[in-house]
This record gives sequence, structure tokens and C-alpha cells, in this order.
Amino acid sequence: GGARAMTVHRVLLAAAVGAAAAACGPRPGPALPAGSGAVPPDSIVPATVRELIQSSRLVGRRVMVTGRCLGYRVPPVAVGAPPRTRSDWQLEDGGIAIYVTGPLPAGCSATAGSPKVDTLVALVSEDTLPSLAGRPAATRRYLVWAP
Repeated sequence: GGARAMTVHRVLLAAAVGAAAAACGPRPGPALPAGSGAVPPDSIVPATVRELIQSSRLVGRRVMVTGRCLGYRVPPVAVGAPPRTRSDWQLEDGGIAIYVTGPLPAGCSATAGSPKVDTLVALVSEDTLPSLAGRPAATRRYLVWAP
């Protein structure tokens, strides 16, 4: 009846408005107060591996981070198992590592790692490891890198 037609009309109108807004491109975010520590959502933020592990403020953001690629045979320094596949690798800096899902950087061997330092721009992601053997569930952060 009439109520169903009105609902369909509202859904179609909402879809049209959404499509028109998307066609206009991204809107700039609000100006951030100086010294607020807030990060514009579309900016690339410099960060250390330690900062990524210790703080959740960059989850969902793109970061520029520097470290050394560890090979697969290096005992894990990062928390938990690789987040997506056994091919995920670790980026280490100062004895702390974070897992990276994505291809190995140039010069990094899957077995031996890399002697050089690399700088990546990657997305910070997070998941929760289930509780095991009496240990509580744990949050794990990792990077998604697509060069």
C-alpha cells in the first residue's frame, strides 16, 4: 500500500542524495585546534613502532613508520600470530616489532630479513586475539602495506 510506497520513495531519495554527495568528492574536515594532538583523517602521520604498539590513537590512520624487515625464520617479536597469513612479516625498531601484512620490501629476504632500514606508509589495523590457556583476550595492532 501507501506506507510501503512511501518507504521505497524514502530509500530511493536517500540513495540519490548519498550518490550526489559522493560525486562531489571528499569534504575537508573541520579545522583542528593548534596543539590539540588531533590528526586530520586523511593525513599521513609519522610514527614509531613503539607508538603504534602502545597507543590506539592511530588505528584506522595511514602512518609513515621506519624499521627493519625481519625474515620469517626470526622468532616473533610482535604480539600473537601473523594477522592474515603465515607470509605476514615483522617490522622491527628498537627491539619492538609490529606485524605487516603485504609484500616484503625490496631487499628483504623471507628467510634472513633485511640489513637495511625501510620506511613504509601503511594503514594501522587492529583485531582481538581470543583468550587461550587462561590468558585474557588481547588486542593486536598490525600494518596493512600495499606499496
